[in-house]
Amino acid sequence: MARVVFYRLLNAGRASSDDWRDGVAAMASARSWRCEPMWLATDGSKGIFESEYLRHLRLDNPAPLVGAGFVKLAGDETDALAVSFSLLHMTAELGGKVVLSDPENPIRKQRLLELVEGRVTGTRSIDEVMVSGPIFKRLPSATITFYPPRYRARTMPGPSSPPGRWRFSLQGLQAEASGFLEAEAEAMRIYRGLRAIG
Repeated sequence: MARVVFYRLLNAGRASSDDWRDGVAAMASARSWRCEPMWLATDGSKGIFESEYLRHLRLDNPAPLVGAGFVKLAGDETDALAVSFSLLHMTAELGGKVVLSDPENPIRKQRLLELVEGRVTGTRSIDEVMVSGPIFKRLPSATITFYPPRYRARTMPGPSSPPGRWRFSLQGLQAEASGFLEAEAEAMRIYRGLRAIG
């Protein structure tokens, strides 16, 4: 059975549910997904599937629910990370509270996350919650390797990256960016450029 990441918007914060739905759609269209892109069902959703999904969740649980969605992964860990970091970014921008459930995640501390106002609830930072080893994105004729902020290796001397800074390498090129989504976007730009020049 495919791994599925579920997310529920419990509080819309400073925005409306429509702002959240549109924001998730914009985040989803900003990157390439190996699986189906992330989406968010709210009361303003027009699709029958989204409306019924939200209605059934509300029938099963009387707790307030502003919106919900899920992503069925297709073997790409970067898609799971994109969901987490996109929702974290949106809680920082719009406020509110999102509960992220990834029950099949091999890393126990990532199976259930509460994201509130751009932070993970509890005493851990997002850098402490995320993986500490490299993550590989396999593409035709190349592999991008992402290094989380806390990752250190013999081949990368010196102190670890500042909080939030992700590094990546692609065909001998190395760079870093202010977060995972930014690092992935920059790596994909470089990848497409290298493919264009042959």
